[in-house]
Amino acid sequence: MQDPVAVLPSELVVLIFRKLALQEIVQCMSVCKMWCQFLDGCAVLWCTIDMRNGMYRGQSAKGSGCDKLVTLLGDSANGTSRRRRRGSLLLSSEVQENNDDVRIITDADIDAIARRAGPALSRLSLDFAPHLSDDGMYALIRNNCTNIRHLDLQANQTITTHALEALVMSLRNRLEFLSLRSTEIDDAFVQMLLISTPHLVHLDVSFCRKITKSAFPLVDQLSNIVFTPPADVVALARIIAEQGDTAYSRVLFAADTGSDELLVTRKIDDQTCLPRLKCILAAGCGCVGSTAATRIIKVFGKSLEILDVTQSPVAIDVFQHITMCVDWDCADGIEPLKLQTLKLSNMDSNVDIDTMQRAVVPESSAGPEHLWSFQDFALVAPNLTSISLGGKDSCITDGMVVRIAMHYRHLLSLDVHGSTRLSHSGLAALGENCTQLEHVDISECSGCDDRGVVALVGGCTGLKSLNMGGLHISDAGLSAIGDCLRGLEVLLLDSCLFVTSQGIRSMVSKFCESGCRQTLRRLSFSECYGVAADDAAWCREQLRPNTHVTGNSALSFE
Repeated sequence: MQDPVAVLPSELVVLIFRKLALQEIVQCMSVCKMWCQFLDGCAVLWCTIDMRNGMYRGQSAKGSGCDKLVTLLGDSANGTSRRRRRGSLLLSSEVQENNDDVRIITDADIDAIARRAGPALSRLSLDFAPHLSDDGMYALIRNNCTNIRHLDLQANQTITTHALEALVMSLRNRLEFLSLRSTEIDDAFVQMLLISTPHLVHLDVSFCRKITKSAFPLVDQLSNIVFTPPADVVALARIIAEQGDTAYSRVLFAADTGSDELLVTRKIDDQTCLPRLKCILAAGCGCVGSTAATRIIKVFGKSLEILDVTQSPVAIDVFQHITMCVDWDCADGIEPLKLQTLKLSNMDSNVDIDTMQRAVVPESSAGPEHLWSFQDFALVAPNLTSISLGGKDSCITDGMVVRIAMHYRHLLSLDVHGSTRLSHSGLAALGENCTQLEHVDISECSGCDDRGVVALVGGCTGLKSLNMGGLHISDAGLSAIGDCLRGLEVLLLDSCLFVTSQGIRSMVSKFCESGCRQTLRRLSFSECYGVAADDAAWCREQLRPNTHVTGNSALSFE
């Protein structure tokens, strides 16, 4: 039989190999010398490099495709031994036996990948690589990997901001997706990023402790975009010089304001000024609050679809601020935001939605001057399908949930966990109005009981995910879930103290009769003291083999 690589046209061979994953390509390189040379020299096959932790899940180190990947990633020209190259990606054999998911990527591996891929590299994921340093980033630049559109470097705290800045500047005309979650970037880096990557649509800076509201621009009364300090004057000045006078209208220094501020301004209607971001994730940034959220909406509202500022100090009056971000004086009426997902949490519990009616909405084509209401927010952001407002000591009340239910009947996902002031009335409003809900998290809502659960599942029969951990529900609520839900995938009942073994078994039996057995992927009822330890094993026998069931341990709860 003739070798297909030698017989078939090279274009056809490339199309065949492009159907394979990176690990499979590496395995094919060990077939023969011809295949190895062909695949090694075909840069387009190396355009997607995914080195995330779970890539080689469940495979042993010895003789696996991962082992071959490590060997082939090593560059024979650098004189590194085979044994040393294996250690560049894998942990020692002792650690590997305990954790097959952890892989350690080094700068040498990145250099080898960059040499093979070159300009063809378009997607690179290297999250949590503790041995990765600035040398790896400079290797990408040195090997002309300037067409990367998807870059994921989250949790790599050993890479300095200067190296990241150099890499981003080399990719500025191509970069579309950037994740720097849990890294050491600061406000100056984000400012540089926003004014130098015109095609960026996804930005993840979650849990970056140095990020504050100053990372995001504001809009002044002249509709100029303004960056406020702290800012890296040298970096911004260099970028402005490279962009030329057509990119930015003016730079105002401290002499103009009597302070040390550096302001970089540009007319907001110029689309070349800032990227049209669709997704901004800034969760867990302790200094990013309502002001930053308002700035983001004001500047990127025309394109932004997802905003996540969970675990950040955001006050509930952010709804008012978002409402005022649009132009209420427009003769053609207000232009609604494209926002589809809004994630907030840990909002100020000292303010209630019913006491926020203080802001005045100016007279416009949308109506006369009037006090602010949640209806105004719904008018500004009518496309929301996912809302997350939960958190410890959440200020969400029945009144807030009722307003959400009335104005967002098309809602698909709602998270109000930890809302201790929420009761069955709010859940009943959701069941009556938001019949398309698929994901609901009402865990730790201590005011909710069986009445609210029955009303919720009775109206929202299409629920796929339901988290009720810590609720004061009984077997009556479980019975309603078994009767009403047909496509449930995830059900969390942890710490529901009044649930019993009889209720769990009855609900699971109804799942088997209704067909929910085919869809359920996860069922958890740990720390339910009224449930026996052997109920989890019984549920596993009734449900599909791949359904993950978590129950109580064999401990006595007497």
